[in-house]
Amino acid sequence: MELKSIAFIPDGNRRFAKKAKISMVEAYSLGTNKAWDVINWIKDYNKIKVGTFYTLSLENLSRSASELNILFKIFENELDKVQNTSFFEDNQLKLKFIGRLEQFPKRLKEKMSAVEKRTENFSKKTINLALGYNGQAEIVDAAKKVAEQYKHGLLKLNDLTMDSFKNFLYASFPEPDLIIRTSGTQRLSGFLTYQSSYSELYFCKKYWPEFSKTDLNEAITSFNERKRKFGK
Repeated sequence: MELKSIAFIPDGNRRFAKKAKISMVEAYSLGTNKAWDVINWIKDYNKIKVGTFYTLSLENLSRSASELNILFKIFENELDKVQNTSFFEDNQLKLKFIGRLEQFPKRLKEKMSAVEKRTENFSKKTINLALGYNGQAEIVDAAKKVAEQYKHGLLKLNDLTMDSFKNFLYASFPEPDLIIRTSGTQRLSGFLTYQSSYSELYFCKKYWPEFSKTDLNEAITSFNERKRKFGK
């Protein structure tokens, strides 16, 4: 049983801020740095080709303007970092953004597009960042694309299968073999609803900023010890 696609729900930044008695800005900065750490760690697993992070849910966009401004500023700084360093180029990592990206400010959308274009030909691994994302919304948006193609005679309903439907999702990538969620919360919260039907789940009690390489290794070891039957 090989682990080729791994996904993360990096939960607990705000609770960590209260626990550590630090500001929200500091907690989110630590969480962002942790994402860089995890990307660095998984690049050493040669068989892992895809890493997907639940960066910001569609529901998160209803948070206060002050909190969103903090998140958008941090995200913009990270996009600049991708452009100004050679990390993704050196490691041949393609960066892809999935979700309702139209919900974001124009400046952020332009920077996301520029980063995607810069990394689009890198082929060693793909890093997906789910932003303004909700799994049910993704299915609805995909259904609208199907309806449009059918309306214009570009698709026959008999040609639509569970596999071909994936082509209408935000991005096409191997379904996650393992999904790791931090903070102790045991649910997927709308993450990769269509793609996670047979994903193995691992729940870590630590908050995201506390997540360590040892925790990652333990999750992967747990995955390797499981027997996946896929309903057979």
